[in-house]
Amino acid sequence: MNLEIPEQYASLEFEREIEWRDIFAAWRVSEAYQKDWKNHWIERGFESWDDWRENYIAPLEPEKHLWKIYRINNPLQDVNLMYGVPSRGWQEKCYAGETTKTIKEILNHPVVMENEKVKLIMNNFPFQTMLTGVIHENKIVLVEGMHRALALAQIDNKGKGDVVIALTDYEGELPSIGMGNISV
Repeated sequence: MNLEIPEQYASLEFEREIEWRDIFAAWRVSEAYQKDWKNHWIERGFESWDDWRENYIAPLEPEKHLWKIYRINNPLQDVNLMYGVPSRGWQEKCYAGETTKTIKEILNHPVVMENEKVKLIMNNFPFQTMLTGVIHENKIVLVEGMHRALALAQIDNKGKGDVVIALTDYEGELPSIGMGNISV
């Protein structure tokens, strides 16, 4: 059974189901080796990348959800309409204290414009990438892939590869994720 994709995300196309452990493994492959992320989790007192990321996503209890992969056929259109990661760092530095804002709303914010991770990704966008999000109150809210989404919203992705998103439904109040993570 497919998820009810909000109509504003018109280009999303169901591909397949996916297990949470496979999503987490994809996160590990794409970032655990990166020196900047290693410095990030060490500075916050975590023993390993896995410990940091498990703590980061724990408020959503992702292992209790059914996950699906959707291809984003028109990333320039749909990613701009997605909502950013509801983390304390983004809330304090970019969302003016709100839980989240659309990617489109924050693209010209100095925190985004000056973000080195976003700049690096824009210059070398991966051929294949998977974002992770939840469908909450008729919108897609990212929970992972914020820097790639911000880069993607600013570049012409034609011919640059495949962009998919792992999604699940999320009911109730959306928690802040990544508590203790104030870096963006």
